[in-house]
Amino acid sequence: MSDLGDRRNLLDALAELGGKLTAEEDVVFQGQKIVLPENMDIGGAVAFLQEKKLEDDNVMNFTRTFRYRPWDGARATMHALRRAFGMVSQRGGLYRTGETGQAELRTIPVSVDETEQIPWGGLGVAHLAGCTLTLGAVSDPDVGQLFMITATGPRRYRHHIEGIFRLIEEELSTNSMYRGKAFDGQEVPQFLDLSGVDASKVVYTAEVLDRLATDIWSLIRFPDQMREMGLPLKRAVLLEGPYGTGKTLAAYLTAQIAQEHGWTFIYGRPGRDELGDLMATARLYQPAVVFFEDVDTVASADGVDDVSRMLDILDGMQSKGTEIICILTTNHIGRLHKGMVRPGRLDAVIHIGALDPPAVERLIRSLVPDQLLTGSVDWAAVGAAMEGFMPAFCKEAIDRAMRWNLSRHEGKASPLETEDFVVAADTLRPQLELMGRANEHGGVDGVGAAISRTVRNSIDGTLLV
Repeated sequence: MSDLGDRRNLLDALAELGGKLTAEEDVVFQGQKIVLPENMDIGGAVAFLQEKKLEDDNVMNFTRTFRYRPWDGARATMHALRRAFGMVSQRGGLYRTGETGQAELRTIPVSVDETEQIPWGGLGVAHLAGCTLTLGAVSDPDVGQLFMITATGPRRYRHHIEGIFRLIEEELSTNSMYRGKAFDGQEVPQFLDLSGVDASKVVYTAEVLDRLATDIWSLIRFPDQMREMGLPLKRAVLLEGPYGTGKTLAAYLTAQIAQEHGWTFIYGRPGRDELGDLMATARLYQPAVVFFEDVDTVASADGVDDVSRMLDILDGMQSKGTEIICILTTNHIGRLHKGMVRPGRLDAVIHIGALDPPAVERLIRSLVPDQLLTGSVDWAAVGAAMEGFMPAFCKEAIDRAMRWNLSRHEGKASPLETEDFVVAADTLRPQLELMGRANEHGGVDGVGAAISRTVRNSIDGTLLV
């Protein structure tokens, strides 16, 4: 088939996708003869066709807003156009405010270790002479920035343009770079690297694991069953406990489970991300999990405005059909406003604290190779030595036991015994007590920052003397 025939077939298919065959048209191309209405003479037909030609030549704007974030829409547009036409060209265009803008290629992450150049501004469409697509964004009062595209071209291309819009919508619905992925809440989201999290080496107490599985992970794993039973997939959960108990690790475990089951996971931190923005993105890409760290910094008892905003966000999750799990964390449950923790605002509060002896044993067995453990370890004594230890302290005690063992045997690894773990725990306990007495504000933070800077500068070789 000739190139002209290929082009005609392509445009016909695009126009058909855009609804040309179902639209009511004044002029229909069909058969081999020109057929006129009974009450129209040839002169009238010529005049009418001339008017229709002028109408079809008239340059118009066709605008479509997609309920996806702008970068997602821009990437989908490029992929859809290349799939349909094989090529596109960039040119200047009009932004939503009406001012002219230069075409751009912006490099953004599309996965943990991949980036793509995403078009922005004006695009020319192969085979549609005089037609320009302008990629931009528009602000929605409920969900924030959305992708918007404006096509400028002759009216005769209206069905072709509608076909392009539908191709973009199809690309977004099947190949969104955000839906079902794990990323953070920045304006240009960064994808979370979950490869370093080994679920088999993550240890909580049996009670905490049961609560996490029941109150969070079961919704992600069994959404169809939840819907069939009439159980909502909207939930607000607070993880609370001291530093080092593994609340952030729970975020990465949840992110892994979310990706495995097609849920979107959005990770946020105060001072960098706005919880309201994260929730808005979650509404676009639900079912979704929003994980927000240290909520007490924006919802403390003396922060009235922040508390009101936080409660409004949680109340907004009550809308019918919402499939969003909002997980909040705090190291200081006492700092939260009482309105935050009442039933109806938070569906569950999970305390993540120190490991109990069985959990300590499981953690040691998960981290220490079998050949480096004697069969005579007194697990009750080890558990007692690490009483009150959070997972971070247990991990350090285990590492310290292995280092102490190597030192004691002149660098030759030998199976670890009860004494190795007990001694390591005993040497670590003063640090745990110091953390319990330490002030989080003022001088202590300043000293910590100074130490961090000194260590970092020493490593970099830039320490001033």
